[in-house]
Amino acid sequence: MTEAYLQNIKIADLTLTLNPESYTHQFKKYGSYKRTISGGIVDVDVNGKRLVIEIDGLAQSQVEAIKKRAALNKIIDFVDYIPIAEKGSQSRIVYEDINNETIDSEIIYLYIPTYKIIIMDFVPVYSNNIVSYKLTGEET
Repeated sequence: MTEAYLQNIKIADLTLTLNPESYTHQFKKYGSYKRTISGGIVDVDVNGKRLVIEIDGLAQSQVEAIKKRAALNKIIDFVDYIPIAEKGSQSRIVYEDINNETIDSEIIYLYIPTYKIIIMDFVPVYSNNIVSYKLTGEET
């Protein structure tokens, strides 16, 4: 079971096996500002953090399969099998609920989320007479 999590991601119900070096993800923070409340500086987060992904080295057949699945629905499901922990409440749709426990009287959830992403671009990369594709996507 754990082998399925090591090198796989799932885009629109299509499971892709990748090299770990070819997949990068990061969270981009949107809409935060600082304000003073009763004498202290407080960070106010407007929209939270959103996932940004880049996948290198996709084959033509993988790209065509993703395009077919994303043709009707521009916003598709994405699972990268990396668990996240949140306190208070879960902010995303859960693919798999791993655990929750109470630490310092706060409930901490650990789960694998399902992200809703939109694919921004497929970029062809030419090297050594081989064409591979780079996919970029962003959480909506």
